[in-house]
Amino acid sequence: MEPVTKERLSRYISLKQENENRLERLARMKSAAEMPAQRDPDGAKHTGSSGERMARAIEAYMEYEKWITPMVQENRREMAEIEAAVAALPDPLERNVLQMRYLQPSSDPETGRDSCRHMLWSDIADRIYGNPYERGVKMVMGVHRRALEHLKSGSKVE
Repeated sequence: MEPVTKERLSRYISLKQENENRLERLARMKSAAEMPAQRDPDGAKHTGSSGERMARAIEAYMEYEKWITPMVQENRREMAEIEAAVAALPDPLERNVLQMRYLQPSSDPETGRDSCRHMLWSDIADRIYGNPYERGVKMVMGVHRRALEHLKSGSKVE
């Protein structure tokens, strides 16, 4: 396993979102493949074209699943390695800062949905120290720096 660096940590949210997007698309494709034949407004059920449609939808679903499975598995493996490295840090404050910064996406203030951005330093400082201003941000960034050093060296906090 390669060392967990800031660059690897930074990819976590993107890997997670990529998996979620691919699996969501796969679920939509599966749903489309399982849909029954639709009726025309006149109430007649046309089975010939719907059977072909269903067969094409099943084939597309299976091909897409075969194509994304290795990518999803690799993303999961990478995410698990990053999570394990962060969890192995003995200092709970360091773990907390790295989890908030890299493993938890920030929320869009307008929609409340997860974004692909890292949580802001001021938000982390506010949650940990109750101080979103310069002093709190400097303290959080110091903890972040030490956490990255401990990840890089694999050393224990004393």
